[in-house]
Amino acid sequence: MSHHHEHRAYDEVTPESMEDQYTSAEQIWSGNPNQALIAYLGEKPATGTALDIGCGEGADLVWLSARGYKTTGIDFAPTAVARAKQIAEPAGAEVLLVSFTEFAIESGRQFDLVSCSYGQIPANDTSVAHLESLVAPGGTLLFTHHDFESESAATPKWLSEHLSKDFQVDVLESFERDVKTGAGAHHHVDIVLKATKVS
Repeated sequence: MSHHHEHRAYDEVTPESMEDQYTSAEQIWSGNPNQALIAYLGEKPATGTALDIGCGEGADLVWLSARGYKTTGIDFAPTAVARAKQIAEPAGAEVLLVSFTEFAIESGRQFDLVSCSYGQIPANDTSVAHLESLVAPGGTLLFTHHDFESESAATPKWLSEHLSKDFQVDVLESFERDVKTGAGAHHHVDIVLKATKVS
């Protein structure tokens, strides 16, 4: 896959294209929690609520629930949600079939941790406002994506430059990952943004 195609693939992600990907195999991802999640949240027990945007097949939800979070996952691909429910609901998580935009507008909910790993958030002011609205005061936003550039999808670097003054950027750095299996195994460098809602 050329660099150009990789950009385009990110720019063209839709609920339909992701659903096609999920239905093409019994399991798409490695089944392990995102390495950046573990590295940047640490191993100590947690309290409070967590939202996983673009929860995929649910591995991060299971890990967050085991840490002690009251966890909610959202995804817009029905097959992903069905798979996540199978493993994450027994762990205590809530899994919803809903788009990021719909959830942000309609739920009225805020979370102590909002995590988005490789999720497709459009790069526009409306999406930033929606993302910020989901984080409770004093809460953490953890946004992880592969090291790529995009015309239309928010990247951690782009997001760091567009967060409002309500947020303090604590971390913006490269993170080397070592994933042997699953559809993302060819990606070795992620960019991680960790920010705190200060007001």
